[in-house]
Amino acid sequence: MYLFGSKNYNLDAKGRLTLPANYRKQFEDNVVLFIPLKDALYGYTPESFGQWVDGFFQRDGKSFDARNREHVELRRQLTGSAVPVEIDSAGRVALGKVDASDPTARARLGLEREVTVVGVVDHFEVWNAQAWAEKMKNNADKLDKLMFG
Repeated sequence: MYLFGSKNYNLDAKGRLTLPANYRKQFEDNVVLFIPLKDALYGYTPESFGQWVDGFFQRDGKSFDARNREHVELRRQLTGSAVPVEIDSAGRVALGKVDASDPTARARLGLEREVTVVGVVDHFEVWNAQAWAEKMKNNADKLDKLMFG
């Protein structure tokens, strides 16, 4: 899966986001929304979400260890902060579904009306549009240095 680009959207009155057409092609009928503590809401296919979670435990040739209490607790927290959401026939994702898991998430992330959807290769992120613009502005010099030395 390869998701690229960014686009500004307005959520509708029910908190639904219409996914960009090129993103919808990468997903079948549903998306896993991950609710981080800050920044943006992340959207994965079920398979890529599982790979993302497993990647945290693949260090030094080792993988998830069900006998390791810390692994179990961290994996539980990661998967417990995720919400599976269907993509409707119009290509919309109901961001309001995250409210059942974390009633403060959308307000904390500023996802109430104007948002920017950003492709990040294996997932997309939904940012408050103003926060995304500020992040891009703040990272301009870092990106220039990365690209041109």
